Amino acid sequence: MRNSKGLAIAGAPDGGVCLSAAEQRDLLDAAGLILIDLDGCLAFGNEPHPAASGFLARYDGRYAILSNNSTETPDGLARILARNGLRVDPRRILLAGSLMIDLLSIEHADRQITLLANETMREYALERGLLLCPDARDVVALARDTTLTYNKLGRAIASLVGGAQLVVSNADLTHPGKDRLPVLETGAILRMLEACIPDLAFTLIGKPSRTIFDIAMTQFGGEPATAVMVGDNPETDGAGARGAGITPVLVGPGQAHASIAAFL
Repeated sequence: MRNSKGLAIAGAPDGGVCLSAAEQRDLLDAAGLILIDLDGCLAFGNEPHPAASGFLARYDGRYAILSNNSTETPDGLARILARNGLRVDPRRILLAGSLMIDLLSIEHADRQITLLANETMREYALERGLLLCPDARDVVALARDTTLTYNKLGRAIASLVGGAQLVVSNADLTHPGKDRLPVLETGAILRMLEACIPDLAFTLIGKPSRTIFDIAMTQFGGEPATAVMVGDNPETDGAGARGAGITPVLVGPGQAHASIAAFL
């Protein structure tokens, strides 16, 4: 198998690419667009990886951060990263949580929405004109709610049983935080909802859904055949990229290379 630049690639069982560090560097250097995950690749608990600045500098103008983060906006995340020493243009950041709200503001502008999310996401939703209601009949939108309570969860379940549509920012159970410790994610909350409503249907926005990849291609001017997704999660970064026709390159535990430092 060869990519659009003629570089021979071999598919890995985990959805990544079986290449040496040098060959993967060549693959990235030839890419028209490089999508890169945040947690587990560029940063851990918003603390930048030592190689993050060098990686972004090497691919300046051709990269975009594509993350399932659902607690920050692109502007807010850029400020956090800057305080920690990594400067990123917020226009080069696409996040599952804020994207979910953007899409809801277009597709469900006049409908009541129960939003399970932190205060940052709630404020952003109000700025975008969403009609938030704790007992919405129309839509329940799920992000990583760091303020989740038993009462909030119960009211959301009542809305869903009553016929409300469920929209989910991402289905990750955890993400790697500071010192690579697992941090509870949106998917863990989704599992609780599914435990109460076994046949629960939902619309997924973030990776591995095609939605976020297709929007990334449009927003950043890329073509799947010449794009590469650098990530650490085979189930989201790897499977999602392959489903969108994008070449995945995976790093981290269990992969050929421990981190993005291998590509510099």
